[in-house]
Amino acid sequence: MSPANGRRVAAAALIAASLLAPSPAFAQPRHEDPAGVRQALEATVAAGAPGVLARIDDDHGTWIATSGTADLETRAPVPREARFRVASLTKSMVAATVLQLVQEGRVRLDEPIGDRLPGHVAGGDRITVRELLNHTGGLADYARAPEFADPGHYGRRTYTPERLIAEAERLPRPERGRFAYSNTGYILLGLLVEKVTGRDLSAELDRRIFRPAGMTRSYLPATSDVIRGPHATGYHLPQGADPAAPGALKPVTRLNPSFAWAAYGVVSDARDVNRFYQALFGGRLVGRDLLAQMRTGVATPQAPFFPQYGLGLESVGLTCGQMWGATGSIPGYQTFGFADAAGTRRMTLSVNVQRNDPGVATMLLSVIDALNRYFCGEPYRLPAQGIDRLTRRP
Repeated sequence: MSPANGRRVAAAALIAASLLAPSPAFAQPRHEDPAGVRQALEATVAAGAPGVLARIDDDHGTWIATSGTADLETRAPVPREARFRVASLTKSMVAATVLQLVQEGRVRLDEPIGDRLPGHVAGGDRITVRELLNHTGGLADYARAPEFADPGHYGRRTYTPERLIAEAERLPRPERGRFAYSNTGYILLGLLVEKVTGRDLSAELDRRIFRPAGMTRSYLPATSDVIRGPHATGYHLPQGADPAAPGALKPVTRLNPSFAWAAYGVVSDARDVNRFYQALFGGRLVGRDLLAQMRTGVATPQAPFFPQYGLGLESVGLTCGQMWGATGSIPGYQTFGFADAAGTRRMTLSVNVQRNDPGVATMLLSVIDALNRYFCGEPYRLPAQGIDRLTRRP
């Protein structure tokens, strides 16, 4: 057996033990160490993540753990206060900003985006703000354009929102009215915020979201390619590469983030992400009626793992029910942040790699297992549906 195959077998055995261990008769109380979460983090690394960071905040206090390494060359540990690109968790923050404008009577959820941004997209007179928020507007995703195949290429360029929309408009459109994940819709929502407020989106996020929630380590960069503060090296697996091959993971920490902007550009840390969902679900950012609409979802192709997408929020299907929050993926990092209904129990995980190969599903299962062990007090039980659904995007 080759060393690479040996590593795969060992990883599979560890993950299988993690996911199929007998469930406890009752949820063990959490004091310093939530039962089994460290085991799930170690399984995440065994499945191909260089490193992983997890943070829990609740009435018992704060729990932080890491596994693996922040850098494959230096083997340095993952910083406990690591910053990272939160990717599509940005959408939750932009959605909350849009809904604040709805509360103020300055935007309507069911108004066509073409009324505010005429000429930006074909058929904008029929695509509503609500449809942009929940990915049912029938817009192509610019991130699927050939321009964005290699982060080594597009991560060195500067893009305007208009250029990103133009790239999407060259692609075939999905059916309107059904869920089809589109970063393009959130670029339009970022432009909407700027049009209505007369201020840069970064300034509005700071004023409306970051400061009220106490997110002092969060910001939306424009073109700066550095991550401020302590952080792990971010890695990317090129398309078609074997993740087990030496040197397959390429460092991509430094990226010009203009390609992500309102769709997935925010930099933050686990503490701030947990503070965001505490403030949001606690009713401090958006009123209860609109918060309920944020958590009213449409079905996604990733069910039952991530079964619903609402207005900037998505759910994770655990053994004790659904938790709401978001997942994010950007070259260098994958992020998972979820909370209970009241925002009193929060958990955020950051993995310092973006992989889109089929094998990433095993890594994602280990992350879900970590979430399940905290929120439900037991190992995750693999549903009957195939794990290929974890990586599906329509």
